[in-house]
Amino acid sequence: MTWAELFAPAMLRDLVVALAAIGLGIWLPGLVALRRLRSRHWWEKKAAFYQEVVAVLGQLKQFEDAALQDETDGRAQDGDAADRAAWDHEEARQHLRRLANEGLLLMSPDSQDAIRRYFRGMDLARGKESGMERLIERATVTNDALVEVIAAARKDLGVRG
Repeated sequence: MTWAELFAPAMLRDLVVALAAIGLGIWLPGLVALRRLRSRHWWEKKAAFYQEVVAVLGQLKQFEDAALQDETDGRAQDGDAADRAAWDHEEARQHLRRLANEGLLLMSPDSQDAIRRYFRGMDLARGKESGMERLIERATVTNDALVEVIAAARKDLGVRG
């Protein structure tokens, strides 16, 4: 075979087609795998974020339920325990506020709305006349927010069950 036959137009065309096929065969699956990896990483990041938000709301629910139960049973906490409970409650609220601000890209609009309603409802609960009504309202608002965020997270993450 001579050089002229080796580099004939037909042979060069076949070589270009073969290189293009090899390139696409390597590049396309790599691109698909990279997109899947990014998608999975984003999903895991969102899931971890929702898990933290739900954990903080669960902690707030425990505080509200304990305060309501203490009031119902007529138990009063001593000064140090009441101060510690108020401090822990406020820390959890501030943590939720930070998460709500940080999670604008990660959380669905439904979750963001549920958290906004939580803070608005807690502010409105302060206006209740009796302490018992205030505690009931706070416990209800917290429970509603928890349930709504869980439902929105399931929908956003595509989790069934």
